[in-house]
Amino acid sequence: MAYVRFFRRIKIASGLTMNLSKGGASLSCGVRGAHITVGRTGVRKTVGMPGTGIFYTSHSGYHTGVHNGGHFREGQAAPPTGPATKSTLFTLLLCVLLGYLGVHRFYAGRFLSGAIMLVLTFTFYGMFITMLWWLMDLLMIVTGQFHDGCGNKMRW
Repeated sequence: MAYVRFFRRIKIASGLTMNLSKGGASLSCGVRGAHITVGRTGVRKTVGMPGTGIFYTSHSGYHTGVHNGGHFREGQAAPPTGPATKSTLFTLLLCVLLGYLGVHRFYAGRFLSGAIMLVLTFTFYGMFITMLWWLMDLLMIVTGQFHDGCGNKMRW
């Protein structure tokens, strides 16, 4: 079975690229190993160790395509409906003091990404990636977009 693939990346400036594909256009901003991509399906944040194939990606927005499951929810976690249990102020304090180690992510219940941050901090290139990730988390906490591990908003 054959198919046609189309992808073109155009460099606009240092650290800023426009991506063109069959699915539409998107804009990427960042450095090698850490970037944010904004497109028609939402915002994708990617942090990784260059040359290793190890990376972490988070996506917010909506997905498109026939591969989506639609309304079928069996075996999936329920959407967040519980009350906020974690304090935004305490998370902000942890992020400012020990954010480069991912301690604020452990507190929020995001154990996998916290562990990735912790491991990246102790590698040479990883500490630069972790600093960018830490700054993005700090901005998300201040603007109220940082959620706990269950997807619940945090309380002030």
